[in-house]
Amino acid sequence: MKILRWIALAAFAMLPVPVLAQGSGPDVHPAVFCQGLYALCIKAPCAPVIDKNGNITSFTCSCDVKPGWSMGPGDCDSRVPFVKNGYTFMTSTYSNYYNKTNLTMTCNTDTARPTPWAWCYGAPCMVDPVDPTKAACTCPVGKSNPMQTLGGTCGTTGGGCNGFWSAANSADDNYANVHFYEYMKQNHADYPANPPAAMCAAPKRG
Repeated sequence: MKILRWIALAAFAMLPVPVLAQGSGPDVHPAVFCQGLYALCIKAPCAPVIDKNGNITSFTCSCDVKPGWSMGPGDCDSRVPFVKNGYTFMTSTYSNYYNKTNLTMTCNTDTARPTPWAWCYGAPCMVDPVDPTKAACTCPVGKSNPMQTLGGTCGTTGGGCNGFWSAANSADDNYANVHFYEYMKQNHADYPANPPAAMCAAPKRG
């Protein structure tokens, strides 16, 4: 009940904030590196937003608020968290924070039965006023497959490829993993940056 209350509150509170349209998320190339608070969504579970015709128009994803380096669209000033109407807003960007603890799950290799997924890179987010370590992000529907995510626990729990996850197509996910790691090694060697995450043994779908 708590997460449903929070998602509903987030959807209401974010109405004045520009929401990305379906499929209009920013390209991961190029990426600007900034240090500060950001929303990390690469393993986030998501709830689909449905129109009256039963179409998924977007997702609301439960992302983690993290401090440190991340890469994303726009300059660093535009990604600084801000407060409006008593709520804190920020941008969803990418880091390899979870690469050491999570495996990359690949889904939608079966194009006859693809699972919709959320493209949260650059998406607007609202911090949970009860739990500031979490943020609700409004993410457009991802385009192109297969997709990759650190969510889903390789299908052991959480629904695997049957669930709705924040993800990226394989090309963007592979680029982000390598680019973040190499950039941090070359420019901020003292910062703990994990190499690309290992892959699940195989995509899992019930």
